[in-house]
Amino acid sequence: MPEPDLQMPHAPMLVIDTSCTPLFAGILDQDTNWLATEQQDGAALESLFPTVEKVVQDSGIPLESIRSFLYAEGPGSVLGLRLCAMAIETWSRLASEPTSLYAYNSLQLCALTLQMDYPKIRDFLLVSDWKKNAWNAAQCNAGQVGETTAISSDALATSAMPIFHLPQRKGWQAAPPQAQTVTYSPKRISDLLRQPGFLRPTKSVELYNTGVNTFQKWTADRHRSPANQ
Repeated sequence: MPEPDLQMPHAPMLVIDTSCTPLFAGILDQDTNWLATEQQDGAALESLFPTVEKVVQDSGIPLESIRSFLYAEGPGSVLGLRLCAMAIETWSRLASEPTSLYAYNSLQLCALTLQMDYPKIRDFLLVSDWKKNAWNAAQCNAGQVGETTAISSDALATSAMPIFHLPQRKGWQAAPPQAQTVTYSPKRISDLLRQPGFLRPTKSVELYNTGVNTFQKWTADRHRSPANQ
């Protein structure tokens, strides 16, 4: 069971998940109840700001009053994650009070909700597309979800575990033939906020980097085109 004394992010909390389509945004109160949620299909460039604007309007809470930003660090849509990073860095500076940033891993979120929904399945592997012949993976052993890492197609083909597949973006390869496709539900984050280790406080927006199995700090300079540097 989650520990009841874990420190919670200050409310109101704005949750933004651009790791896959549809994009998700929502605002949580201090009791982790949703004040407003919104999902929109389409490219992140066109959908991110209307999605956030909708939850701000529906909740009646302006961006300047947000105390905590909770964001998906990845893996997932690279463009969507980078746009989200840029937006949060801007919005956090406009706040009327100091804000806090918290990252969560999209594959971890999905694996933890699978664990909640299928408690009898104690061991499984959840994968999403990374690149040709390689996958992002979160493995659950004896009911414990491990860190997100990478797995080769060859290793995946020989796995004896039940395999779930999370489609996050236009993939390089078809889903593993033995895998069951699952649906991503960022709204379930309200069930996981007190889960030890689920949220990771960050000083700035940081994105997950599968290539080195570590966390890569996002900066505007790194992603600015040479002509604009």
